[in-house]
Amino acid sequence: MDWKAVLADLRAHLPPGGGGQARGSLRWLEGQMRGSGASPSSVRNIIYRDIGTPADRAALRAILTELARETGRPLPDSPDPAAPPPVPDELDLLGRSKKRAYRQFLAGVRAGRAPKLIVCGRAGAGKTVLLSHVARTLAAQGVPVRQLFLSGEAAGTLQAPAPAGSSFAALAQAQLDAARQVLPVSGTLLVRVTHDLTLHGSPPRLPGGQPVDPATWAVKTLLERVPAGVSVLLAVEGDAPADAPCEVIELRPPTTAEAREYLMTRLGVPRAEAERLVRETGRHLDRLTLLASLSGDDVSPADLLGDPDSRRVTEATAALHAAGWPALTPWPDALLGTLLGGPPTALPPHARALLRGSAELGWQPAPVLSAAWPAVARAAQAPFLRALAAAPAATGLHRLAALAALNDWTALAAHVSAHPDDIRHLPPLWPALRAAPTGPDRETLARAVVTHHAGRGEYNEPRARDALFTLMESSRDPVRAWARVKLAESSLESGNMDAARTQLDHPDVTGMTAQTAGLDPWTVAAQADALLVQAALARWQGDLETATRAASDPRAAHGGPRALLWRGLIAKDAGRWPEALDALRAVPDSSPLLSARARYQQGDLHLRLGQPAAALDALLDAARRMEAAGGSAEEVSRILARTATAQRRLGRAADAWTHLQGALALVPADERRHVDGVPRARLLSEGVPILLALGRHDEALAQAVRALDLLRRSDARPAEVRYRERRTRYRVALAYLSRGLGRPYLQPLRGPERDHPDLAQARAILDDLLNPGHPLTAGAEPSGAALPGAALSSAAPPRGDRESILHFDMLLSRALAEPERSAALSFTGRALDMAAHAYEEAQARAMCAEVQLRGDGAPGGAALPDLNRAHALLRRVHSGLGGTHTPDPGLHAQLLALEARASILEGAPTLRWLADELRAPALAAFRGGVWREAAQAMEAVHPDPAAVLRDLGVPFQAGLTRVSDALRLHHADPA
Repeated sequence: MDWKAVLADLRAHLPPGGGGQARGSLRWLEGQMRGSGASPSSVRNIIYRDIGTPADRAALRAILTELARETGRPLPDSPDPAAPPPVPDELDLLGRSKKRAYRQFLAGVRAGRAPKLIVCGRAGAGKTVLLSHVARTLAAQGVPVRQLFLSGEAAGTLQAPAPAGSSFAALAQAQLDAARQVLPVSGTLLVRVTHDLTLHGSPPRLPGGQPVDPATWAVKTLLERVPAGVSVLLAVEGDAPADAPCEVIELRPPTTAEAREYLMTRLGVPRAEAERLVRETGRHLDRLTLLASLSGDDVSPADLLGDPDSRRVTEATAALHAAGWPALTPWPDALLGTLLGGPPTALPPHARALLRGSAELGWQPAPVLSAAWPAVARAAQAPFLRALAAAPAATGLHRLAALAALNDWTALAAHVSAHPDDIRHLPPLWPALRAAPTGPDRETLARAVVTHHAGRGEYNEPRARDALFTLMESSRDPVRAWARVKLAESSLESGNMDAARTQLDHPDVTGMTAQTAGLDPWTVAAQADALLVQAALARWQGDLETATRAASDPRAAHGGPRALLWRGLIAKDAGRWPEALDALRAVPDSSPLLSARARYQQGDLHLRLGQPAAALDALLDAARRMEAAGGSAEEVSRILARTATAQRRLGRAADAWTHLQGALALVPADERRHVDGVPRARLLSEGVPILLALGRHDEALAQAVRALDLLRRSDARPAEVRYRERRTRYRVALAYLSRGLGRPYLQPLRGPERDHPDLAQARAILDDLLNPGHPLTAGAEPSGAALPGAALSSAAPPRGDRESILHFDMLLSRALAEPERSAALSFTGRALDMAAHAYEEAQARAMCAEVQLRGDGAPGGAALPDLNRAHALLRRVHSGLGGTHTPDPGLHAQLLALEARASILEGAPTLRWLADELRAPALAAFRGGVWREAAQAMEAVHPDPAAVLRDLGVPFQAGLTRVSDALRLHHADPA
């Protein structure tokens, strides 16, 4: 329609206006367009240049139709409803040549003429946009379309066979064969060729071997050789061949005005912003179209891969995705910049629009970008994967994943050998590693996977088992020997000692250990691991001498930090405390997981020797290290539970409960995730004394019952279950003991002078546990730490550590629950006989003194020898392990309370001395209990307690409060 002529005719027949904008004027038409929701800025383009979107043209025609109805003037006929689909906005707005090529080619296809057309032009003229819209339109009409984008090295795109020789003729023949196999037998072929096209590193050549430009090659080998009936649209850079066999349409980039109008229309941006974008994109139509399409996510993967800048972003981020980058984790600016060859902020606007974020917060993909990743060929990702593997900003995980995606098994094996701490990232990659060719590289990677899971005690993890049996299939004796040693460790973990010995006695292992020279790395590692397994077995049997010999063997030193950790564990079991501490401290920080376990063992050692403050520091550090090293939830929970015990011993029961809750959250009560109920039962059991320290006796009993129920239903590790059941039953006895005494389970504690049903129940449970039916030699399995470098518990042998400690604690608790003095002293005497170090002896002597002070008429002097000895022993605890460590404040508080009870007849001097002693900050949590004991003793024993209060200046109203309450409240900490 001749818009300008139609408008002039209508204006001539419109009645004159009465002021304001004249009907039919350009400004009036723009207002009408704005009111109908169309673009007012399109009016002049449509009327004077016949350029506009179909929607805007339809809106303007409707306005003119209304004017024609008013004036009675005719309007040209409406478009034929059977006309071809409208020209896309990008082509309609940006030049007649593109509209002509689009309409002409589609009309030929619809008419069945199998048209052939060449379009040419410089980069950015719109060739890619044209081909993209033609492809979409034909696909919507059901026409088969094959698209070829031939740029750079295109042998992979064409799936070109390797040349039969190096002659020019052989190269030309290989190129011709590649071209033939991509030609469709029907439908339409759309081809874009760039000036840098090569095939197998050679320029395009005609059948005789003559080199030609890419456009000529595409015409001769593709356009002229397609089967009859196939339509071809060929887009070439620069000029078309002079002897082109079909029509050629030259495409030109949009003018500045066209580009600006297009962006204003599509993006709705103001003129200044549109001009800035036009300057930055250089009137490059492909970029302009891509930028506009991104605003509505109307972009296909082919669109992104057709532009060099967006293709680089797509391929680089696809490589990051292939390397396992988490979906919601931003890419660091430095890392993405390394892959792109420059900062992301320097990308052209159309490529930068594919990213979300900033240099400070990192970058994430726009939805259209992530949707395009499946279309990126692995070969296109390869250079970016190599850059990722070498990037300083990449993590170990993504380096390994990048090398695995490249199938570069040699580089991957070399990396994990040089950076052993990175093996924690390998297990998720095992399915890909499993497919690697048989040989040393795959064996190295399988060993790394097994080592990772073995270090966490996860011998039954499917990937670990698969990797282990992959090694068992090796044709190399040292590899099989190493795998058998790991099988022995696995048997040790499950408590099957006979199976562990059987594996160590296998000829693969015994033959290896007989070698003395020419050892390869597998043999060296297998010998070291075998010695550590032998040490574990001997430790389990209580043969600490043999265990020490095996762990100290020079060949075991090749185990590195694991050997140091084992030496520390064995020395700790044997009571060689300084030696144990030296070995544990020697475990280097460069082995994060093992150093965390060593710090845990140091904390456990300090706790055992009566230094809970030093223990807490070590355990908190161990928890931090373990979490940073990616330790298992079970290991972290065990550290947190032990941390809670240290806090309870320091009198911080509320903090202890918080830590225990954190530990329980890591091992949830979900039997589908935790078939073995021992870990959670252990945590529940550890929480019982904490609840008792908080005075929550009923909750403590309920928690112990839940722990026992889990243990009864657990089929794994039967001997370990038996030990945990005994320990939990002991804690049930503690619950009855604490409730029977009528106070929280927190020092200072005073034994009963009369019986109580709860005390009787506690004694019954303890007697059942202490009788010969439960001997000290009852076996218990290694809950993790009995394995070289695996878990954390002391896991002592039957005649060793933890059974002795449990037995000692039960004897002291039995004495505390016994109201009859002589019977109680018999239990404290047995505990004294068992005491293995200063802290245990101090505890036993404190309990002896407490028993002797029971009853109103008990002579205080009888308890003084034990008290004096206990104080001296506590000073040794303070200076133990080669340093000065605050001794157990709970035991200190107990000794102060006992001494105050023993000397309470002295009255005010004793209480003044007590007040001075209790100023120590470490005793803050125990002051209330000490004053309670002193006040009750004064009220019960002193002939004139009121006079003592007057002497001390303590307010006291006779007949209103008891003297014990007056003294206790006077010294109570302010709320």
